[in-house]
Amino acid sequence: MLTPSTTLCPSARAEEGALLLGVVAPDQSVKMLTEPEPLTAELAEAIAEIDAPEQQFRFANRCVKSGCNQWHDGRCGVIDLVMSFNQHLAEPVTLPACAIRSQCRWHKQNGPKACTLCPFIITDSSQTEQERLVYIDSPAYAPGA
Repeated sequence: MLTPSTTLCPSARAEEGALLLGVVAPDQSVKMLTEPEPLTAELAEAIAEIDAPEQQFRFANRCVKSGCNQWHDGRCGVIDLVMSFNQHLAEPVTLPACAIRSQCRWHKQNGPKACTLCPFIITDSSQTEQERLVYIDSPAYAPGA
């Protein structure tokens, strides 16, 4: 069960217990909902019928830390990779709307700059966890490379 103190992964899979956070717009940015919608068994089942739901919607769920293949050196590798390509960004003056900011792993880890990049990150769960791990670990994509 998710509680107000639960740290949330803002790039989770579409599964029962997750939260629907937003919808991917035609411009490929995520438009966040005002309030997250809990994925009941019925809603999760309906969304599972959609091809690659994580590429069409944004979901959040408990950050499982080392239980996730994206977890490296005590940090989320997804946001660290994106941040490594966007080091030039200035500290944002305003932040995009977000219903989970106070619980968000990416915000806790990288602060407001993560919020600026968040709407442009699309989850690709069509690959296996191992394939995504190889992509993240590839020297060409390593943070700081």
